[in-house]
Amino acid sequence: MPADNGGCAAVSSAPGRRWRTLAALLAPDVAGPDRPVAGPIDDWRALYGLATVQLVAPSLYAGQLLRDALEPMPEDVRDALAYLHERNDDRNRRLLHVLRETLSILNQADIVPVLLKGAIALLPDQYPLAFARVLSDLDLGVPADQVDRGSAALRSAGYHHYLAPNVESVCWSVTTGHHLPPLIHPSGDGYVELHYDLFSGKPQKEALPLCAVLARAETHDWDGLRIRIPTPADRLLHNALHHQVQDQAFWTDRRSLRQLLEFARLRALPAAADVDWPGLMAELKRRGLADAMGAHLLAARELFGQPLPAGVKPTAAASRAEMRFWRRLDSPRLDRLFSLRWDALRQARRLPNLPRRLMTPGWYPEKYRFWKQQWVARRQGGPTSGVDRMSGERLDPR
Repeated sequence: MPADNGGCAAVSSAPGRRWRTLAALLAPDVAGPDRPVAGPIDDWRALYGLATVQLVAPSLYAGQLLRDALEPMPEDVRDALAYLHERNDDRNRRLLHVLRETLSILNQADIVPVLLKGAIALLPDQYPLAFARVLSDLDLGVPADQVDRGSAALRSAGYHHYLAPNVESVCWSVTTGHHLPPLIHPSGDGYVELHYDLFSGKPQKEALPLCAVLARAETHDWDGLRIRIPTPADRLLHNALHHQVQDQAFWTDRRSLRQLLEFARLRALPAAADVDWPGLMAELKRRGLADAMGAHLLAARELFGQPLPAGVKPTAAASRAEMRFWRRLDSPRLDRLFSLRWDALRQARRLPNLPRRLMTPGWYPEKYRFWKQQWVARRQGGPTSGVDRMSGERLDPR
């Protein structure tokens, strides 16, 4: 891994400039005439650190390799990025094997799932450098009346749930969740989540129900396996709502460069040119989600120079959210103040439910399990928050 750099160069003096420089290196080649230019880079080690935190280091290496632009990098940074790219490529090939076996088992059970998020990146003929994407798991959407049958078929083939040592199993609720507990492939090379919904929150569930995504998806034959692929509009909407709403990036002023990069690359595809953005934004406004989508579009414009869709004007709330992100990035004190404000608001929203929970006997053991898991995580030095404060990436299986 790169050695520490004693000097503090211009790029590393302001986190905001570091973000913009890294985004310029990652920006799709067809992002438009406003595609940002990175300019001279004085501190590659700082960019390497940000790229690893944001889970885009393999994409950075693949992009620079494709453009024959690896030479300016210090040797240790280049070697470290090459190593991460190699390991990620190896892992994605193993995940590809897991995906094939999973689809084969589900097809034998007469289930044709829709591939979601990163699972699609493993297929051929995706956006450029899709295979360099870092994946955490394989998300598959299954009709609600088939999800239990699909889970049973996978478990009978040796897939199993993970039980952490000295930690009680997480209580998975089919009423408040949106997928079954993760199922680990017998080889241990990856795990699968069978989704019966795309989100856990009601507004986003209604804006993009899985049943509608399944109905609009195209069915393909992939080397003898039957799969469904969502429409470009559904993929873009899923990406934005999952990051901004499901992962709470809009309210916590966090951004995931990995998610935003995929959004920009999807928008750059020719098939995405037919997306009815004004109609989509009108529907989201009716459901109270236009601010979140507007913030996502503004972030893609700011980072990758991708112009806003024709006929779309982000709301004032979306503009304020984008402004807060950049200000908090450059001001640790302001970041702490906004974090305290968010924590206070979140706790205040939970207070009205407290009397009902106190009167519910089943709430006490569930809360005990939660506190115990938090305590064990702290003792083991693991993450206790659902979202990494620097990356905006979820760290839990939700």
